[in-house]
Amino acid sequence: MKTRDLRKILKEKGCTQVHTVGSHEKWSAPGGHSTIVKAGAKEQAPGTLREIQKHLAPELGDKWLEEGQE
Repeated sequence: MKTRDLRKILKEKGCTQVHTVGSHEKWSAPGGHSTIVKAGAKEQAPGTLREIQKHLAPELGDKWLEEGQE
């Protein structure tokens, strides 16, 4: 998945970018759960996407990332 598409989905789900350190962005969901996005990459690796989905699942649901791609 392209990083810009992931950012778009995160914004649609109500997440906000909290801060950036180097090539990594910290994103926070409305309820306080957070995750790290590799901003320096044009594409996010499948394992990275699984970790991002897992970190935000308590708030957004187990399959929130797949639902955002539809």
